[in-house]
Amino acid sequence: MEVNFFASEAILVFLKVAILIILAFYAIFALLIVRQVDLMSKTLITTVSPILKGFSIIHAGVAIGLIVLAAGIL
Repeated sequence: MEVNFFASEAILVFLKVAILIILAFYAIFALLIVRQVDLMSKTLITTVSPILKGFSIIHAGVAIGLIVLAAGIL
């Protein structure tokens, strides 16, 4: 007799909620990175600062988009 661990609906709901919570924490972390890069670029002005700021904003957008995508799929 084979027992399927993922057959229970409660376990699947728990996993979905856990994934969304982890992604939310990652998005908060990405927004903190945007803030840190902004502070860094104000303190240390270089030619690379706008590029790094752009990458950090794109990273935060992808992290937030991943939450929306995961919420739609899950």
